[in-house]
Amino acid sequence: MVKNMKKSMQKIGLSGLLGSKKNVEIIDLIIKILEKENREIYIEGKLAKYSSQFSKYSCSSKKIITNCDLLISVGGDGTMINNAKKFGIKGIPILGVNLGSLGFLTDIAPEELESHLCNILKGKFNLDKRFFLETKLNSEILNHRSLNEVVMHSGAIARMIEFDVYVENNLVYKQRADGLIVFTSTGSTAYSLSGGGPLIHPDLDIIGIMPMFPHSLNTTPILIDDNKTIRIILTKINGKQKSELSFDGQNNMPVQEGSEISIHKSEKQVTLVHPLNNDYFFGCRSKLGWGKSIVN
Repeated sequence: MVKNMKKSMQKIGLSGLLGSKKNVEIIDLIIKILEKENREIYIEGKLAKYSSQFSKYSCSSKKIITNCDLLISVGGDGTMINNAKKFGIKGIPILGVNLGSLGFLTDIAPEELESHLCNILKGKFNLDKRFFLETKLNSEILNHRSLNEVVMHSGAIARMIEFDVYVENNLVYKQRADGLIVFTSTGSTAYSLSGGGPLIHPDLDIIGIMPMFPHSLNTTPILIDDNKTIRIILTKINGKQKSELSFDGQNNMPVQEGSEISIHKSEKQVTLVHPLNNDYFFGCRSKLGWGKSIVN
């Protein structure tokens, strides 16, 4: 994490999804703060349509990419991931305002918005760089980068697939399971967590490998250096074995048996903006219920 790095933030973009009148009020508050601080405001068209008050700032995604010094992502972690792939990957730092549930990536709660945003506009913030995963299918680079995870799965309930897993050219194991999750430290609080995977502090440059419901009693998640490449070969079984790939829970695509999937760290990154008092472990305690008694 880069500590308290100052950057001019004069041109501010907003993007996100709204689902209630309360959320419109939050956007309205953001705009009032930005106007008071004399910042240029750019609101992505799909967000601006929610209120006539926003329309004078409406613009295209391309204009935000071309002009903005900061993007404020309004919504949950899913919205943040989409904005990371659309804007963050182009080099625009992103600040997350959480209108979702857990919000590990969107760490500003609505009730803290005014104080945090004002401080950030004054240059009081931390920058946090996160890497994407890039995937190849049979040597073809796929146009899907993943911030959380790449998942190979059977595409059906209670159906296993067979595959071999390599790190570089070293065989890790032959596996029979519902699938395999390859995840980043960012993704350790996402899908892999629900499967019993480890939490990885975001300061660590690590990639995790975790089978989904393996047909084995002694298979555990594996953590490797993020400069290593993971290779997965889907076993040939007389044309009967099929699989799918998904990227951050999106963009499912079929994979035929005998295919080789290669996953490695992308050169592309996203820069997240956090308040100075942001605490990863506080987020874990408050959002995952660490230390709470099971008895009321």
